Amino acid sequence: MLDWLGSLRVEHRSDARIELGITRRTRWAGWLTGGAGVWLATLGHAALVIGGAVVIAGALLATMRRSLVFDRDDGLLRIDQRVLGFGRRSAVPLFHLRSIVVAARGSHFVAYVQRRIGGAIHLDEARHAAPLLALAAAIERATGLRVESDVDSATA
Repeated sequence: MLDWLGSLRVEHRSDARIELGITRRTRWAGWLTGGAGVWLATLGHAALVIGGAVVIAGALLATMRRSLVFDRDDGLLRIDQRVLGFGRRSAVPLFHLRSIVVAARGSHFVAYVQRRIGGAIHLDEARHAAPLLALAAAIERATGLRVESDVDSATA
């Protein structure tokens, strides 16, 4: 139901570069959740704790930032992730990446970048494989990484 929350979208694309970022709907959902928490906290002492928790969840969601930039010219994947202003940045050389994988995991699908050494880099999850396959194809066109998928056309 909430698979769009925190989903990546293509922000900019060229022949040798693709920039992915979290959708604006995620930020708006965070601000609306925080506002609902403030309203809930004003209802009384019993609702204060629940309202406070909802405000914190909304703030985390509203301030969440994630961007992935695949740049073939520089030969790097740059990852920038932030929550509440605290962040983590990393750069992975493209030659360390093996492929983009779209796989079925129970009732949903996941997309991730498989590394030659180290853990996978999670891209996105969805109930349907089609948006993940489109995202993987866009990354493939910009970087030349191959797409591996265990999803057939009937389930996409």
